[in-house]
Amino acid sequence: MFADVDLKKIAEMTAPERTYLSVYIAGGHSLGDLEKKFHKVRSMLKGGGIEKDEREYFDENVSLVMKYLKQNPLKSGSLCIFACWALDFFKAIPLTVPVKNLVWIDSSPYIRPLAELQDEYEDVAVVVADNKKAQIFLISAAVANSEEVIKGNVKNHVKKGGWSQKRYERRRDKQLHLYAHEIVEALSRLHMEENFRRILLVGGKEILHLVHESLPHELQKQVVEKHLYLGQKEGEIHKDIMDMLFEQERMSEQDLWEKIRAEYFRGGLAVVGLDEVLEAAKERRVEKMIVTRTFRPEGRKCYNCSNIHSGVVEACSACGSKSLFKVDVVNEIVEMLEQTGADTDFINPIQALIDAGEIAALLRY
Repeated sequence: MFADVDLKKIAEMTAPERTYLSVYIAGGHSLGDLEKKFHKVRSMLKGGGIEKDEREYFDENVSLVMKYLKQNPLKSGSLCIFACWALDFFKAIPLTVPVKNLVWIDSSPYIRPLAELQDEYEDVAVVVADNKKAQIFLISAAVANSEEVIKGNVKNHVKKGGWSQKRYERRRDKQLHLYAHEIVEALSRLHMEENFRRILLVGGKEILHLVHESLPHELQKQVVEKHLYLGQKEGEIHKDIMDMLFEQERMSEQDLWEKIRAEYFRGGLAVVGLDEVLEAAKERRVEKMIVTRTFRPEGRKCYNCSNIHSGVVEACSACGSKSLFKVDVVNEIVEMLEQTGADTDFINPIQALIDAGEIAALLRY
């Protein structure tokens, strides 16, 4: 499952030359075009010197990929493959959500598409509860798996008067608190086993409010509470939940941008624009980065010293070498951030961010 892939570990795998082949395959129907893509990429590597070595690396990597696909036919879903014959590295990652077909050679695995998927489909714990029953799900990569079902059977309020009503209400409150406590315990157990950053409470107002209040403080900060009628069909409930999750993701993106913008306006710990973010990433100062999903600026990497440049340059600004190769600058920044434990948010277009250069970051210092 791509949500469990350790991008930090993969981002640390680098080489001075373009020895890595990264392949993203949309599905079994794409395999027929894969060899054509390989042939096209290989033809662009023809030449002497460094490019001759790159062609040898590429041919060996393609052999590894084709051997794997022959032994493991892609029958469903999508697939990501990283291959580096020179460093004896090969990794195939099944994907449960669609990706675009891509063949990429670089001095490291091309992790940007995986980073985007992990950002968009982060693990979320979902509690669907009313006073009768609670279900706790872990939604991972847009696939919901039921984790636990807890019975409540809390009686409705009654309108009887006097002492009998008071005793009934006390008994009911105790029953409700015990029920909420069971839900909280189950959620806490799940949190110890799985890494999720958000909790969605869905269903009846009374039990959700009590569960929210009973959660440990560190989990309360992750909660989004939404009252929802549970009498509809299960498929409709699931659709409503997914719509809520994507809505919350868009809201959190907007909140992050507003936080960066406010910090930048007051001259604080924020940078805006590609060159500033790139330099801050090189200095390991970035805490959180936000970037428009469609932003793909071209850059160059130095064969000699591995320095990254934004835009098209003729010589390395660090060592003066003219031996450079093309890179995806955002991918290079994402690799740096993964290595330093910083977060990346890939977002749908926000006009103010587009006007500011489509990329910005909060800084650690």
